[in-house]
Amino acid sequence: MAKIFISYSSKNEKLVSCFLEFLQMGMGVNNSDIFCTAYSESFVTGETFIEKIREKLQECEAVISLITEEYLESKFCLTEMGAAWGMSKQFFPLLLVSYADLSDTPLQGMEMRKLYSEDDMSRVYDELYDCGISQTHQTNEFRKRLPVFVRQTENFLKGEYVIEKDSLGYYEATVSSVRQVKENYRCYGIKGHIAEPPDGEEAASDWLFYWRGVFPDLHVGEKVRFKTSKSKVNKFPDLGLARNIYPDDLQVLG
Repeated sequence: MAKIFISYSSKNEKLVSCFLEFLQMGMGVNNSDIFCTAYSESFVTGETFIEKIREKLQECEAVISLITEEYLESKFCLTEMGAAWGMSKQFFPLLLVSYADLSDTPLQGMEMRKLYSEDDMSRVYDELYDCGISQTHQTNEFRKRLPVFVRQTENFLKGEYVIEKDSLGYYEATVSSVRQVKENYRCYGIKGHIAEPPDGEEAASDWLFYWRGVFPDLHVGEKVRFKTSKSKVNKFPDLGLARNIYPDDLQVLG
């Protein structure tokens, strides 16, 4: 039976993947002690998703919530968090947002830990051991992996991570901003940088750019899947070097 339940937004799959690796390899928590929907083996064919979530929340001793902008915008995530409180579970809210972002939320005033702080993650490491979630105190391995994990989370915070292609050549990204351009165009900033850009150059930020009506209008926080064979890096007074990505295909995932 899993001891710890990981609550996260489905829009943060890359973040949760890094965290799960650190939780196991750095903090010494066994894979079998973790329930996370990112693991396909967490479900069996035909199983009801909501019922499984409720069952595992009841069974687990502790809940870790990865608090991001997307998490705070998700009613489902906030419901999971509320259920954890209602069941009086050991609760670890780990932040990838500022404390100011928690105003007017149930988390305001609660003791928090920052994913991008070595001191805070060291405290979480000790707390997981003290409450019996982690069975071993593998300090040397933890100290070796901690700076790497913190750099990864800082990159997520800045949107400075690499988005790899899938087997069909598509990228998945989250829309981070909407840029005002001429009426016949659409331009959207994305979190991260695409791997192997067609232009082959470095850029400070990546932007989807296309004619109005060719693909749907997008909104901040939406996740998109796209394919491209053309991109170009231009220099802008306000952005510096920015990559325009011209999609061959684009789908809104939610």
